[in-house]
Formats: sequence, C-alpha cells, structure tokens
Amino acid sequence: MSDPNFDGAITGRPAGVTSRPAGQSNRLDSPILPPGLTDEDVVGRWLAAKASGRGRLSPATLAQYRTEAERLFWYAGQAGTPISAWTLDDFTAFVVFLQAPAPWAIRNPGVRRGSPDWRPFLGPLSDRSAGQTQKIVTSLFDWLRDVGYLQRNPAAGLPAVGRRLPEKQPRFLSPDDTALLREAIAARPERSREACLAKARDLFAVDLFERTGLRTTEAVRCRMGHVKIEPVPAELRREFPDAPPFQWLLRVEHGKGGKARWVPCDEIALSLQAYRMAYGLSPVPAPDETLPLLLSVRRTRFGIWKGLRSRTGVWNLITGLCDEALAYARAHRRRIDAERFETASTHWLRHSYAKGLAAAVSNGLDARAALENMGHSDLRTFNQYVDDEPLKRALATALARARGAR
Repeated sequence: MSDPNFDGAITGRPAGVTSRPAGQSNRLDSPILPPGLTDEDVVGRWLAAKASGRGRLSPATLAQYRTEAERLFWYAGQAGTPISAWTLDDFTAFVVFLQAPAPWAIRNPGVRRGSPDWRPFLGPLSDRSAGQTQKIVTSLFDWLRDVGYLQRNPAAGLPAVGRRLPEKQPRFLSPDDTALLREAIAARPERSREACLAKARDLFAVDLFERTGLRTTEAVRCRMGHVKIEPVPAELRREFPDAPPFQWLLRVEHGKGGKARWVPCDEIALSLQAYRMAYGLSPVPAPDETLPLLLSVRRTRFGIWKGLRSRTGVWNLITGLCDEALAYARAHRRRIDAERFETASTHWLRHSYAKGLAAAVSNGLDARAALENMGHSDLRTFNQYVDDEPLKRALATALARARGAR
C-alpha cells in the first residue's frame, strides 16, 4: 500500500501523464516487496521507512523529502520515462533541469496546488539547493537498489552539484553580544505580572541556547523533568578534584536523526532556578515534571502553564530579543554591529556554544565530548566553528611573523 501522505504530494503531476510500467532492464522483481507495485507505491514505502524507527527523520526533514519526491515524479512525467527506467543520462538531465528549468516548468506566485497551472518550481534552484535535491534523490535510488527494486543506481558516480568544503561558520554572537542581550532584558520595567515572567523566561532562554547549544526543535521538545542533578561519585572526584559535588545535566530525547544525548547544563542552573521561582515553581524540577522547558507567560483554562511548542514561536522569541537589544543599544548610544543583531537567530546562539567548545578542545577537551555535546556525528561539521574569526587570525598571524623577523 502506498503512503497516503505521499500520494497527496504528487497531485501536481500534469494531467494525462502517468507512470508507464517499467519493463526496462534496470527494474527487478524485489524479493522483499509485494508484486505489482508502481514506482509511486515503492517511493511511498521509502518515505514511510524514513518516518519510522529510531533514526526517523524530523517532520521538517521528512517534508523536504516529500517535496523532492514530488519534483522527481513531476519531472519524470514530463520526460515520459518512469524513474525505474532511468539511466545515468536521464539522471544527469534531471540535475541540469533543476538548475535551469524551462519557463513552462515554473509556476507563477500565488498558484495553488491542484490548479492546472501548478508546478513544483518557483524558479531555478541554487547550487546548494540543487545539490541537496541530488543528494536526497540519490539516496532514494540507493534504497531502491538495496531493496531489490533496481539493479543499479542511475546516479552512481555523478559528482554532486555545489559540493564544496564547508565554510568556517561566521554566524555567532560574541560574549559581548549576549551580555548586551541580557542587559537589555534586565533593564525592562516590571509593570505587570506577565512582564516579570517574561523577563525571567527570556534571561533563561538566552542562557539555554548560548550555554547548551540546543537546536530550536530540541528545546521545544525538552521538558522540565529532563533536567537531572547527578551526584559526582568518588572515583570521578579523584579524576576531577575541582569538580562540584553535583552536576546538572539536560536530557535531549529527540535530537537530530532521533539520537538522544545528555548535555551538561551547570552553567544554566542559576537562571533556571530563578526562572522557575518567578513562575511559582520549586527551584529544582521534579524527575516526572512534564511542563515544557520554555514556558509561555499564560496558563491554560485549567491553570497549567502553557509552553512555547513550535520552532517558529521560539525563533520569534530570540529574534525579538535581538531586536530589543539593538533598540536598547541605540537608545543608549552604544556602538554595536547592527547587522549581526538584525540577522541573528537561535542557531547563532548554538554556534556561540560551538565556538566555546572549539576553544575548549584546544585546551584539552576530548573532541568526542564536544561532538556529543553538540549532537554532531562528524568532526568535519564541528570543525566549521574552529578559527571562525578572520580578524583575530590576521592579528595572530601578524604578531607571529613580527616575532619571527626580530
């Protein structure tokens, strides 16, 4: 049975165009799939597999996979060749089409799905977007080969569009920037109960993202009960003699790719306690507490605190704080990089945390611990945050060369 959500995703296929039965040599009778499935049926099962199990995709990533499947089938219908009959030339033509679609393939703004004029493209894709499409579709063909539906992957050996080494990550807020955020929040007048709550919550939110590196989605899914205070046993105290008797940890149960992890959170312990007390809660969360980690300033009709339950809500909170800090700095005639605050977001604070970890690695922190804290699986991803200040690097270079010339 095909995935009903996927069936709805390809309603934009041009009228009168259907997938032809694939009798070409690349198509096989899979030993693990039911007979008689169409290409759409099989791809629907691929999407269903991507939505299942421990390594399932996030809803946002899964939506992107559906979009790419939709584009793929729309193009295949226009080309008149089912994907199970594609050759390397067919796949190459598809990649070229992504970067320079014909005018008839581009829909006008405002055209809704289901209209005869609807198309899955608003214009040519950038190198980066086309490369992402190619990567996802290539993984689809890998899966079709692995389940015995195809003999070969028609994308095998094709260089990825836009492939380049990751650029050093410049999008972060410095300690001075985040200090300004906190100063602007602390300077707010407390004219109402809601204003007091928002001040405590917002100070905690800055701490949370800057000092734990959580992704926005991870923060939305965290609950108060995910905070744990762990006593440090004697054997670890011998290894770390300056360690406190207790360590605060935060459980991220739904990280990227479904991976869970523990994140050290001693640095947010004080602001968490102040935030909770402002809301009339005990300073330390109970293990079974189900309240969201990021709370609204309003309650439900049953008297329970509401939470910030969407990525958009949290993004709006942090970008609003950046706008507030910018206005505060201007009102007090403070020199500030306005462009940074105008473009900053929650992910910039995650990058700030990563930058601090990169410095900690140079001071002896095991790189594997840094990767685990960030929820990364590849050191190359983490290395984007190392040496991400060209000006500082230029000054260090000049100083070292001057010393060498003496």
